[in-house]
Amino acid sequence: MDLNQLLYHHQIALIQFATHNKGNRDAGSRFDLVRHYETRIARLRQDMGVSAYPQWS
Repeated sequence: MDLNQLLYHHQIALIQFATHNKGNRDAGSRFDLVRHYETRIARLRQDMGVSAYPQWS
């Protein structure tokens, strides 16, 4: 999966998490897709040698 696909799936996971867990603080029993995609994105960025937040100065 390339970086754009991972970022897309991460956004979808964030939206689903926000809509399904509204007001439910004990919803941590499901597989955490948000954290899963965060880890994969960070690992891919490190492998590619790019920073997560570039300096635009």
